[in-house]
Amino acid sequence: MISLRRTYKFARNRINQLRASAPPDEAFVLTMFFVEKIIRRTLLQLMIRSGMTLADAVVAMKKLKGIWAVKNAWHKYDPANRDLEAVIGKAHWDVIADSATKRNDLVHGSGNEGQRVYSQVLTPLIASLDQIRQTFTGEYKYAGWRGMKDAAGNPL
Repeated sequence: MISLRRTYKFARNRINQLRASAPPDEAFVLTMFFVEKIIRRTLLQLMIRSGMTLADAVVAMKKLKGIWAVKNAWHKYDPANRDLEAVIGKAHWDVIADSATKRNDLVHGSGNEGQRVYSQVLTPLIASLDQIRQTFTGEYKYAGWRGMKDAAGNPL
């Protein structure tokens, strides 16, 4: 899997390379990985900003199983007590939730929608990935990629 030590531009280029040269389900799974990673790492940063230590925040994050658990915890750490859907918008949340279900079914072998379906959902999923990164950068000055800081603003 691609390390988050790489740049966002590198990750987007990798998605585009897979999209051009691999079956759509591979680009779909990688894109969903990045979506969930950005959301989870941004929530981790919000936990730290709320006063949790990095160690405590990591323990708390490990208890959040699945994207819906992350969504349900978001309001506790958002500075304005908003839920994740309010921050990123219902349309983007709907794309992410549907994609998470499709990804889970695919990777756990309980369903395969077919390459055409993965190709169709990939475009709005990539748009949501770009939008949540932009939204998180604007709202929190952090989008899950690099530069985590403690509650006092010191780099971790």
